[in-house]
Amino acid sequence: MKLFLWLLPLALLTQCSSKKDVTVSLEEAPKMDQKLNSTTGSRGEKVGVKDDTVKIQKTVYLEEDLAKSQREIEDLENAIYGQSKKHPGGMYLGLKSCRNRLADPRLGGNGVSEPMEKWEKISAKDPDFNYHVDRDKNVVAVSEEDLASRISNLRKLKNILNDTYDAFQTKLDNCQQNLETAMIKNGMNPNDMKAQGEWVDGPNGYKVWKMKKPTTNDPEEMMKRKSQREKSSEE
Repeated sequence: MKLFLWLLPLALLTQCSSKKDVTVSLEEAPKMDQKLNSTTGSRGEKVGVKDDTVKIQKTVYLEEDLAKSQREIEDLENAIYGQSKKHPGGMYLGLKSCRNRLADPRLGGNGVSEPMEKWEKISAKDPDFNYHVDRDKNVVAVSEEDLASRISNLRKLKNILNDTYDAFQTKLDNCQQNLETAMIKNGMNPNDMKAQGEWVDGPNGYKVWKMKKPTTNDPEEMMKRKSQREKSSEE
């Protein structure tokens, strides 16, 4: 965080001009207490001692750094929860679907699926607004935020979402393993849930994947396919 605050004046200056027209020098940044004879391999970085701690000082365009962090957070949330609560997706939907199938009485379930975790996008929080009146007597809401807090909050959000992603992935993997076990115990083939097909000749000499049968999650359809396979093997 201190690194960003050291270079904040420099980064803000770059927002007033085109980056192609502005050369930002580390020599303009607050001085290290002591410069060290070490290198990070990057020309835009230098190593020194500040407040008895070894620091790496570099130039950062804050608007790019913040935008990158925001995109990473959005990608993580979409991978976990999907786009919206009304139409969930990602691992959340995959886990819900798996739990519903596992609860099917035909697979030994009791018809009641395991409750789902709360659907939430922790990045979507209502900001605090200050209200002003403009020269035309219109009420204008202005959101104010400390830049250091924004950077800190984005890093915390990313750490939380990484942990949430790992937790959902573990739950989904366990559920799918339990589902496959339940299917085998009840005489079904777990592969019926996966796309079955073969590579065939396609246009312009390319190979294309042709489905033999569409994948299904319906236990009744799976039993029917199992019966057909057994009958074919006897002929």
